[in-house]
Amino acid sequence: MLNAQDSFRNVELIRPDHPEYVAFMRRMADSRPSRGGPRAAGEYLGGLVEQCVRHWLSGFVPLQEERILCWNQRLHNGRHGTMYRELDAVWQIDAESLCLFEMKLTFAENMAGGVGLRQLEIATETLFTSDRYRYILQRLVYVAEEKIPVLEDLPELAPDDEYAELGVIWVPPDAVSAAAQELGLALPENWLQPEAREGVVENPEREEWRQFADTGALEEIEETANNPLAEAWRKAQKQE
Repeated sequence: MLNAQDSFRNVELIRPDHPEYVAFMRRMADSRPSRGGPRAAGEYLGGLVEQCVRHWLSGFVPLQEERILCWNQRLHNGRHGTMYRELDAVWQIDAESLCLFEMKLTFAENMAGGVGLRQLEIATETLFTSDRYRYILQRLVYVAEEKIPVLEDLPELAPDDEYAELGVIWVPPDAVSAAAQELGLALPENWLQPEAREGVVENPEREEWRQFADTGALEEIEETANNPLAEAWRKAQKQE
């Protein structure tokens, strides 16, 4: 658990187009060494698939636009800095209940190990410090042709299950392809194959790739190496 109750302030969920978040993302884009150059194929493909899965999920539950986790955190120098973390999707079940979705297009061994769970735990623990929510459900959302056991006994859930605390939602590839057509997105023909995630792709226009970029919060968190969230972030990134 993150011992963050005393150091976290103003925990909230904001929209991706919130002016302060947009400004933060632009700063991160400006500092990115590979800005303007080729991008990792897996990173770019993952962003496209996340858009498709969100579209698919929205057919089952009302996803809210506020999915950027924002908070002020006490730094090692005693001051507070604003942090952000992008959540793949958020469903507000009622005034005191949330369901968080972490989406992954990955390999079988990673799914079997519950990849993405640590990211859900970090977000959940951060949100609980606000005292605004009593129940936060966690969903691993995997795109795969074949379902496999996840962490041995993690239950498979329907997208609109509002009771189980933790579980896996399996997204059929056909649903992703259909969503891509509805959204006007072009997935590579071999997008399910491992080779589709290898190498690099030519960088789209800068504004286009920015929407798939990571929140970049890790860069700011690493400036405060003595805080517990920094260590949690490092562990979460290693799992990916």
